[in-house]
Amino acid sequence: MYKRQTLFDVARQIDVDAIVGRLTRHDAADSIDGKWWGIPVSKTLREQEGDHHWCWRQQVGEKRNRAAWECLAARGPEGDIEGAAIYRVDARSQLDPNEGTVYMDRLAAAPRNRDWLVAPPRYRGVGTALLLAAVQHSYSLGLGGRVWLSCLPDARSQRFYEGKGFCVLSVDEDGMIDYELPADVAEKWLEAEGCI
Repeated sequence: MYKRQTLFDVARQIDVDAIVGRLTRHDAADSIDGKWWGIPVSKTLREQEGDHHWCWRQQVGEKRNRAAWECLAARGPEGDIEGAAIYRVDARSQLDPNEGTVYMDRLAAAPRNRDWLVAPPRYRGVGTALLLAAVQHSYSLGLGGRVWLSCLPDARSQRFYEGKGFCVLSVDEDGMIDYELPADVAEKWLEAEGCI
């Protein structure tokens, strides 16, 4: 699966093409682990990011031979990995229990693309591009574009998902929020993006 998406190049103030495609273990080891967090940011700020400890190589390695799992990378025009996502395509919808959904296990933009860590960030729209690819995949599998995920309890993430039309399903004792993108909202988003 290779999808052409658009990112916003902050320095040049223009939209640029990006490719969302398969993330391999080799790519994760060489281009994410040990590289993403090489930005000039304090240890305190880094540790406040919920994904700072994720080992992408290990996660991709664990899922690589499982048919229901997809590992994606968003590559900018220079070929650098600007964000990554891991999801599975065999989950059950929480809003429509008789329907299937994609379950987003991990989604992250490279730290250099987070404006609260780096000013100015390199690109905007990385998380959106990866999420849209998952919604497209869900739709192409007959799952209506539904996507379900658990979100860290921070205001930025909540604004991001709720701004895309995700519905809150539940909040657990640790504050983690379960969200789901309903099929009708997903379809409108795909139509607006010219995907269907």
